Amino acid sequence: MLNKNSPNKELTNLWNQCIPKIETILNRIQPIPALVHGDLWSGNVATDENGNPVIFDPACFYGHSEFDFGIAKMFGGFTKAFYDSYHKIIPKSDGFEERLIIYELFHHLNHWNHFGSGYASGTLNLMKQIIKFE
Repeated sequence: MLNKNSPNKELTNLWNQCIPKIETILNRIQPIPALVHGDLWSGNVATDENGNPVIFDPACFYGHSEFDFGIAKMFGGFTKAFYDSYHKIIPKSDGFEERLIIYELFHHLNHWNHFGSGYASGTLNLMKQIIKFE
């Protein structure tokens, strides 16, 4: 879809190198499906008048619990306290950092496709990281 809307030779070349790396990394785990927000970043989080957290603008689906961290990272992430609390309940498993890059890539590709080439360099940089995965 992206190549149709915004043809890019480097994107095509890197994507073809990324596919087997992504398959290898994701096939190493058997995540238990969890209901994820799908668009969880700081712009979709607030507090109500009592200070209770509120999240909005969901794009929910059942997937890997780590998936939401991709878009969160893309837009600056959350506080260290948030991640520390989260990982006390659901500890990081082997390969977490690699999967985080893969999940972030999904959102970069999506944003490049929807909003244009302002997302190109970030997308290509993530792809270059992925092709270096062992």
